[in-house]
Amino acid sequence: MSPKAQRVAVIGAGPAGAITTDALFKEQVFSTIRVFDRRPIIGGTWVHTPHLPPGIPSLPALLSNQADLPIPIPTSFPIETPKSDTINSHQLRFSDSAQHEHLHSNITPEIMSYTQEPFPTTLSERVLKKYGPGAQFRHREVIREWVEGIFLRGGYDKFLSLSTTVERAEKVNGEWVLTLRKEGAGRDYWWQEKFDALVVASGHYNVPWLPELEGLLEFDRRWKGRVVHSKHFRKGEEYKGKKVIVVGGSVSAHEIVHEILPFAKHPVIASLRGDPIPSFGWAPFRHPHIEVKKQISKLDAETGDIHFVDGSVVKGADHIIFATGYTFSLPFLPQVQGRILKAYRRLPGVYQHTFDTLDQTLTYVGMLGGGFTFRVYEWQAVAVARHLAGRARALPSISEQQAWEARRVSLKGGGKNYYSIAPDYQEFFDFLREIAGDPAEGTTGRVLPKFDPAWLKIWVGMTGPKIRGFEESRRLAEEDIEAAKESIKAKL
Repeated sequence: MSPKAQRVAVIGAGPAGAITTDALFKEQVFSTIRVFDRRPIIGGTWVHTPHLPPGIPSLPALLSNQADLPIPIPTSFPIETPKSDTINSHQLRFSDSAQHEHLHSNITPEIMSYTQEPFPTTLSERVLKKYGPGAQFRHREVIREWVEGIFLRGGYDKFLSLSTTVERAEKVNGEWVLTLRKEGAGRDYWWQEKFDALVVASGHYNVPWLPELEGLLEFDRRWKGRVVHSKHFRKGEEYKGKKVIVVGGSVSAHEIVHEILPFAKHPVIASLRGDPIPSFGWAPFRHPHIEVKKQISKLDAETGDIHFVDGSVVKGADHIIFATGYTFSLPFLPQVQGRILKAYRRLPGVYQHTFDTLDQTLTYVGMLGGGFTFRVYEWQAVAVARHLAGRARALPSISEQQAWEARRVSLKGGGKNYYSIAPDYQEFFDFLREIAGDPAEGTTGRVLPKFDPAWLKIWVGMTGPKIRGFEESRRLAEEDIEAAKESIKAKL
C-alpha cells in the first residue's frame, strides 16, 4: 500500500523540483510542502555561476570517491556558526553549475517542455544567426526563467527556502528529520524540520567523473591547470591560441569542440573511446580543423606528452578537457550515499530510477538520462505525488524491485547505460502513467496523456538542424582553406 504523507520535502528547485512541487500541490492533499535549494535563485543546474572560480579542489579525492563528503553537523538546533571552507567552499561542495556562456538546450521544445508549460519562443541572437527564426534551441537563461515561472505562476515560491542546503536527511522514529543550513552574511544558520516523505530532485550534474588513466594524477600535479572537466568550461575565448584535447564523444564533448574551434590552435584534438553517440554520429567531428584520435592510454608527467591507444603521441597540449560526465552523489543521505559508493556511477537501491526500494517515503525525480528530459520528469513527478498521496497503484514487492535492478545491472552495467531510459522511452512513460493513474475526483491533479508515437519521430529528427550546422561549419572551413591555397598560388 502506498504511503499517505501529509508533510513532504523536495530537495532541488530546478526543472525536476519545479514540476514535482506543482504535482504535489495539485493533489490537494498535503498539509506541508517545502522546497530547499542551496543556490540563491531558482533554476537548479540552469543557474549560471560565472562568479565562482571553476576547478576541482582535489583530483585524488575525486578519483578515490573521497570528494563531496558529508560535513560536520552541529549537535543542537537552532544554531549559528561562522563560515568555513569545509562548509561553504563551492569547489569542495561542488555547488557551482555546469553552465557555460553560450549554453543552449539541444532538445526540441515539443518534447522537452512539460505538457502544460510550453517554452517561450524567445531566441538568442546567436541561434537566430546560425539556425534562423524557427530554431528549437533556447538559451540557458530562457530555460532558467521558464523553471522560475513554474514556481512563480503557481505561487509555489512561498514553499521555497533558497540559499538553503539540506546537510542531513535521516529517518528518526518514522519521520524524516532534515538538518538545514542557510547561508547568511558571514554566518550560517542551522535548524531542523520534520517530514513524512522526501523527494530528491537535486540532479546528478554536480560531481565530475573522470576515467582512471595511467599517469593522470602525476600529470595533474606536475602540470597544474591542464586537466579540466567540462563542468568548468566557461567560454571558448579562454582557449585562444591553446593546443586542446577534448575527451568524450557525447553532446558536451562536441559542443565544447565547436565552442573553442574559432579560438584554439588547430587542429583541436577529439579523443573518443569508441563511436560517438548515435543520434549525432560523426558529423560533429568531421571538420578540417578537428583531428580525431582514439582514447588516451597514458599521460606522461615528465614530458607533458599525451599517449593514445593507437600509439600516437601529442606533445605540448595546453589543456585536456574531459567531457566524460558525472557521478551520483547524495552526501546528505548517508544510507543512500553508502550504496552509491559501492556501485559504479549509478543510483542503486532505486526501482525504475524513481522509488527507493527499502523506503516508500523516499523518492527521486530527474535522476536519469537518455533523452526526453525534461518531459519524463513530469511523468515521474505525477507518479511520485500520487504515490505519496496514497492514490497510486501499489509498487511490486521489494524482491521484484530488487530483481528489476539486478537484471538491469547485468544487462547495462553502470554509468549512462544504466540510468538511460533509451531506447525504451514509451515503456518507461507508460509504466509511470500506469503507476500514477488518473487524478482523484474533485482534485486538480495533473493528467498524464498517453505516450504519443509522434514524439519518437520528433526525437529522431531533432538532431537534424545541429547536424546541418556542423556540416555547414565544415563546408565554410574547407572553402577558407581552399581560398588560402589559391591566394598562396597567386602570390607565387
